[in-house]
Amino acid sequence: MGNENAAGRVASVLRAEILQGDVAPGARLSQQGTAERFGVSRIPVRDALAILAGEGLVRPSTNATAVVTGMSIAELQELYELRQAIEPLATQLAVPNVGRADVLSMQRELDIMRTQTDARRWLAANAAFHAAVYRRANRPRMIELVEQLRRLTDRYMYVHLEVIGQTEHLDAEHLSILHAVERGDAVAAGQLTRDHLASSHDFILTYMLEMQGAANGDGSEPATGRGRPS
Repeated sequence: MGNENAAGRVASVLRAEILQGDVAPGARLSQQGTAERFGVSRIPVRDALAILAGEGLVRPSTNATAVVTGMSIAELQELYELRQAIEPLATQLAVPNVGRADVLSMQRELDIMRTQTDARRWLAANAAFHAAVYRRANRPRMIELVEQLRRLTDRYMYVHLEVIGQTEHLDAEHLSILHAVERGDAVAAGQLTRDHLASSHDFILTYMLEMQGAANGDGSEPATGRGRPS
């Protein structure tokens, strides 16, 4: 149990650092060096790196190390294509089973997102907001997949929140989803969730394409409107 707790703690810290960009893509994480940093044995570090590998944040390498994976336009598009195929369906299936407690939970998480200035806490509230609905779908495999895809997308959402800014649309979209769920309109909730995913995808994709263009020397400038989540 001690190793399990230590592995979870190490994975949580490393996940946050990768998400924020404190640990850059391509960085090598050795089991020995990480164990010394956290004051644990190599076993929980090995398990922590396995957790992160399962989330797609690192890939195993040689000599008991793992390499932080990069972000790419191809991955971004695949992640959002999968989410747009699955998450609206999970939401639509769930709405008839959503109770008043779930709606109040969504309202609480929405309030947190509106006032939170820390991107990690915003992302946690965002995940809890949507989970309050789709976990009522009674589709455990679907829910597991949705949550895995959300974790993989968090690095891209962090870019949206902390680098691009222009997050006002997120608040309006969340509110529309909440109202659809509250009135029991499953079809509308599913469609609004699909639209919500599409808008974030477009914001991040546009930025990454502009960054790619700037790196290739075509003279384009990335459209940044640095701002905090609202």
